[in-house]
Amino acid sequence: MSDAKPEHRERKMRSGPSSGSFKVARVEVQELAALAGPEGFSAPGVDLLSDELLVDRILGGEPAHYDVLMRRTAARLYRIARGICGTPFGAEVVVQATFVRAYENLPSYDRRLRFSDWLCRIAIHGALSGLERGSMPPPERPRRRQLELVRQLEDAVDALPQRFRVAFTLCVLDEMGPADVAQTLGVASDDVQVAAFRGRLRVRRQLAMRFDDAESRAFGLDLAHGNEVIQKVHARLGFGAV
Repeated sequence: MSDAKPEHRERKMRSGPSSGSFKVARVEVQELAALAGPEGFSAPGVDLLSDELLVDRILGGEPAHYDVLMRRTAARLYRIARGICGTPFGAEVVVQATFVRAYENLPSYDRRLRFSDWLCRIAIHGALSGLERGSMPPPERPRRRQLELVRQLEDAVDALPQRFRVAFTLCVLDEMGPADVAQTLGVASDDVQVAAFRGRLRVRRQLAMRFDDAESRAFGLDLAHGNEVIQKVHARLGFGAV
C-alpha cells in the first residue's frame, strides 16, 4: 500500500501539459517574437504574432507588418462589404478604403476590441455610407459560376431589401452576434435579430433548397483577387513592393 502512492504521484508528474500551460507557452512565443528584431525574425515567424503585437510593431516603425494584418482580414472584410454593397467592385472599394483608413488611424485603435472586429466596424460604416450617398453601383445581374449553389445564394442576398441584407450579411454570413451588430449600427438588438431572421427566411424561400453549406463560401475572396486589393492599398499608402 505504501508503494502505491509514490507510483501514483509519479504517473501524475509525467502527465502532459494542461491547456493553461499551452496558453502560457503561446504567450511566451508571442512575447519572444515581439522582442526579436527584423534581422533575426523571418517572414514566416511574423505570422505567429498576434494582431495586437503586429500593431505595436507597426506603430514602432515597422509598417511592412501591416501586410500580414491585411492578408489575415481581407477575406472577412470583403465578404461583409460585398454583402452590404451588392457588387464586387463596391466591395473592393470599401476594403481598400478600410485598410487605408485603419492604417491612418492606427494610433487610435481601441484595444478593447479585437483588431479584426475594429476593422469590420470601419468596413460596415464605410459600406453603409456609400449606400446612403448613392456612390455604390447597383447589384449586378446574376451570372454563372462553377459553384451554382453559392451563386444562387449570393444573388438571393443581393435581392434582399437593404435592412435585411445588412443584417443577414453580418449575422448569418459573418456570424457576428446580434448584440455586436446592434452596437455597431446603433440600433436595437431585437431589430437586428428580426431583420436577420426575415432576410434568411426570404433567401430560403427564394432558393427553395438548403444552403447551409453555401453560407460559409458566399462572397469569397480568391487569393489572386486578394493580392490585387492589397497591392492597391500598398500604392495608396506609399508602401514599396512586399
